[in-house]
Amino acid sequence: MGNKIRIKAIREISELNYLKSFAIDYYDKNNDENVWELVSRQGLKRLKNEIYNHESYTDGVMIFATNLEKTTVVVLKEFRVSAGGFVYTLPAGLMDPKESIKESAIREFKEETGLDFDVVTVDKERYTSVGIINEKVNIAYGYYSGKATQKYQEESEYAEIEILDEERVKRILANEEVTVRSALLLKSFFNLNSFFNRS
Repeated sequence: MGNKIRIKAIREISELNYLKSFAIDYYDKNNDENVWELVSRQGLKRLKNEIYNHESYTDGVMIFATNLEKTTVVVLKEFRVSAGGFVYTLPAGLMDPKESIKESAIREFKEETGLDFDVVTVDKERYTSVGIINEKVNIAYGYYSGKATQKYQEESEYAEIEILDEERVKRILANEEVTVRSALLLKSFFNLNSFFNRS
């Protein structure tokens, strides 16, 4: 499968097809009126429940899959239209209706990598980019097995599957585009942030 995804044009739009846009009117610490703009995958009812009732939801799952020895990690080198090029990221996806986090992690991992995923633990849902969207995801941790293949990927996506060791992760972090969440998890797993070293 070759990468046939390419950018045709960039244009400004006032209406969104796949996201909903909202304005939150609020008072700042000086009691001045302000407006916060954001987008959401969901509707007004959920946003109000989050703001007024502090309810928590999840939209999907991110998968951190290692081998049993914990020396390699599965990542995607994915063509992202919004970046106009390839970005390294951990496998992730949106939940289907009535699907559990574990079921979603296993399905998404299979669809994106062709590999099987044994879920060990799942983190609490957390915001992905709280400044512009109310999207939250859980991170599922576990072990991969099987043979990687792109054959289950959707036609609208193109992602190369890579199984990385520490040295390859170092090179990618130094030279390639990597999403911030993926970079932080990879640095933590391989103990690559010298600032956190207390010795």
